[in-house]
Amino acid sequence: MGYDLHIVRTEQWSDAAAMPITKADVDQLIASDGSLSWSTTDHIDMADEYGATTRYYLINWQGEPAFWWWRNEVRCKNPSDAQTLKLAQMAAALGAFLVGDDGERYELGRTLFGKPKVIVRYS
Repeated sequence: MGYDLHIVRTEQWSDAAAMPITKADVDQLIASDGSLSWSTTDHIDMADEYGATTRYYLINWQGEPAFWWWRNEVRCKNPSDAQTLKLAQMAAALGAFLVGDDGERYELGRTLFGKPKVIVRYS
C-alpha cells in the first residue's frame, strides 16, 4: 500500500469522472513542459469493470517515470517533496486541484524568499 496524490478537477478525487482530465489535456501539458514526456517503456495495465485491460503509459519527469494518467486524473504514489511540488505546478497548469487520498489539498505557495513551496490545507 502507499499514499497517492491526485490531480483532479473536482473537490474530491473520487469524483474525478464528473470533470475528467483527459489524455488530450495531459498531451497538451507535456507538450508545454520540457521536463515531462510520455514513457515509451514504463506502463501500468488496468482492467475495467468489464474485464477489458488498457495500458496506461507513465509520465516521465526529468527523464524518469514519476506520474501516471489514468482515466480521469494524474496520480503519483508516495511522492517525494520535489514530486509533490511538481504535481502542484502541473495541477495549476491544468486548472485543477492536487488532492491526497484523505481529501487534503496541496496548493502552490512561496517561501519568504520567493521560492515555490507546497501548502497543505486540511478540510
